[in-house]
Amino acid sequence: MSVREELLKYQDLKYKAFHSRLVPNIDSDKIIGVRIPQLRKMGKALTDNSFDWDYYEEVMLHGFYIGYAKLSFSERLSLLDSFVPKIDNWAVCDCVCSTLKFVNKNKAEFLEYLKKYMDSENEYEIRFAIVILMDYYIDDEYAELAVDYLKNISSDYYYVNMAAAWALSVAFVKYREKVLPLIENNVLTKDIHNMTISKIRDSFRVDKETKSYLKTLRKV
Repeated sequence: MSVREELLKYQDLKYKAFHSRLVPNIDSDKIIGVRIPQLRKMGKALTDNSFDWDYYEEVMLHGFYIGYAKLSFSERLSLLDSFVPKIDNWAVCDCVCSTLKFVNKNKAEFLEYLKKYMDSENEYEIRFAIVILMDYYIDDEYAELAVDYLKNISSDYYYVNMAAAWALSVAFVKYREKVLPLIENNVLTKDIHNMTISKIRDSFRVDKETKSYLKTLRKV
């Protein structure tokens, strides 16, 4: 059975209709309608990446293959060179980023690789860089670097700004002293500033007093 035949076997049309609304920039005809847990199961079973890229789920599987397959570090980077430019929606970006656990064992080396996406002008290449930083680099060694990058983002892309706000909210929970001054001193762009406050206020890990204070700092 081919990869596409297997995808069609697990098609859920109700889920397709639901998920199509979550990724409105993707033609619904390019979405088969396979749930993420099933895609992950398929991704873990892949033995090569010689299948097509036509459908949303096929692109997702290519990303999962990079994360799950037994590959060398250099092989993963080579595959990412082909994969990342094909990202055209937040869902593929975020799901695949969370799958690239090998980054944890190669943080310094991968950060050097990531810089070309950090410096990109492509919406989803920038989002890829941001989500990778959020998933793997908000720690004692790299949080300062990550926050310094995030605070300088100025973009007209919604999915870049939302990712930056999400990452800053994650950093706020762990390193409040690095993020709160950015909000208090109006360092961030208006969109990222307000989105960051919203994301922090959505967190169950932030106390009510802090949430109330942050609400007073919204830009109008």
